[in-house]
Amino acid sequence: MNTGQTIITMGALILLTVAVLNFNKTLSYSDISLAQNRYRLEALSIITSYIEQASQYYFDEVSTDTTSAKQLSDFTLPNNLGFDSNDNSIIDDFDDFNNYTVIDTGISGIMYRVHFKVDYVKLQGDQVVTSSNKEYNKRMNISVTDNFSDPLIYKYINGQKVKDTLSVSFVNCYWFYN
Repeated sequence: MNTGQTIITMGALILLTVAVLNFNKTLSYSDISLAQNRYRLEALSIITSYIEQASQYYFDEVSTDTTSAKQLSDFTLPNNLGFDSNDNSIIDDFDDFNNYTVIDTGISGIMYRVHFKVDYVKLQGDQVVTSSNKEYNKRMNISVTDNFSDPLIYKYINGQKVKDTLSVSFVNCYWFYN
C-alpha cells in the first residue's frame, strides 16, 4: 500500500467515525424527544380523566337537591369555593376541586402533580373572564407537572432546563331540567 492509499484509508475512517458519532447524537436527541412527547401525552390523559371525573359532580352543594331550580343567591360564595365544612375532605361537588392538589401516577410509573383551580366565570364580549360574583358558570383550570426535582417535562429558557406545566381549562354550567 502506498502513501496515497494510506491517506485515503485514514480519511475514510475519519469520515466514518464522524458519521457514526453524528448518527448516535441524532438518535439520542430523537429518543429524548420521544420520551418528552410520551410524558406530555400521559399528562394530557391524566387531565382528560380528571375533566371527565369533575364533570360528573354536581355544579354546587345546593344543586344536589334536584327538585327545584336554584338561584344565584343559593350558590357558594366565590371566596368559599373549595371543600365545605361538612365535606370531610371528600369531593362531592364541582367547586370542591378548588385549590386541590393530588399526586397521580401515570401508566409509565411517573408521578405527576395535578393542581386544580375553580372560579366563577362570565362571558364578556367574546372572552370568558373571571367573575367576582356568583354565576351559572364555573371554570376549572387543571395544571400538571412532573413531581421530580430534575424535570422530565421541561422546556429550555435561555439555555436552562425549566420545568414545564401543561394546563387545560374547561367550563361547567348549571342547568335545571324540569
